Amino acid sequence: MISHITNDQLLDKNEIVARLRSALELKTPYFLVRIGDGENFVLSQDSVYTMEQTLSQLWVKIANQGRKGVKIPNLEIRDRMVEAIREADIVGILAQNDRTIRAHPSHKRPLTDKIFNHFQLQPKAVCNAIVNQELIYHKPFWEMLAEQGSRVILISRWAGGTKQRLIRPPYNLTVPFTLTFERYEMMTDTLAKIESRKDDFDIALVSCGVNAVVLAHEIAKRTGKVAVDFGIGSQIISSVKI
Repeated sequence: MISHITNDQLLDKNEIVARLRSALELKTPYFLVRIGDGENFVLSQDSVYTMEQTLSQLWVKIANQGRKGVKIPNLEIRDRMVEAIREADIVGILAQNDRTIRAHPSHKRPLTDKIFNHFQLQPKAVCNAIVNQELIYHKPFWEMLAEQGSRVILISRWAGGTKQRLIRPPYNLTVPFTLTFERYEMMTDTLAKIESRKDDFDIALVSCGVNAVVLAHEIAKRTGKVAVDFGIGSQIISSVKI
């Protein structure tokens, strides 16, 4: 059960970079997803919470104002997220007693534990859910992508601006194309575009809130490439110095 996983079992940044490097070298499908409070609420629908309980959460109320890329109820995305977690190569979960994200403690790791136990989810490997923020400042991650000559695509609301930063020093990455993604309803069309250009990229950095869990899974499955749920990574790269 996930609740038995201790903080010292979470993969560190260097191990994650090594595993991504290996997948890129071997050209094998590989993907990382992350579960924070938003993902917890989507997964809680008609599982560990009644729908009424889920709908009463502040995050869900904000989501239903159109500000989180998904509206609840939506059992389809819940089930697709469960499948993604089950098949993911690495699942990011919040550390026990996390103090990095602003959410009630009961909505962080304790809720993830309940959800994973409910759906009988046992990830192949786990890391800290804030790994995306750590990788932004982790020079070996960017050096690995540049050294490999990896073609990186960006999928997010901020994709265009992020590309302009990543194609320049110190990153010097190759970014063949970007896709704007803002809401769950764009999933089918976005995946069709990615599949049609699967020979044009090696790794996808996906920054679309809870939708990134489904997108990362589908990209790896449909294209055989590497995909990383990069969270707010794309949004804050423009202000980062590595």
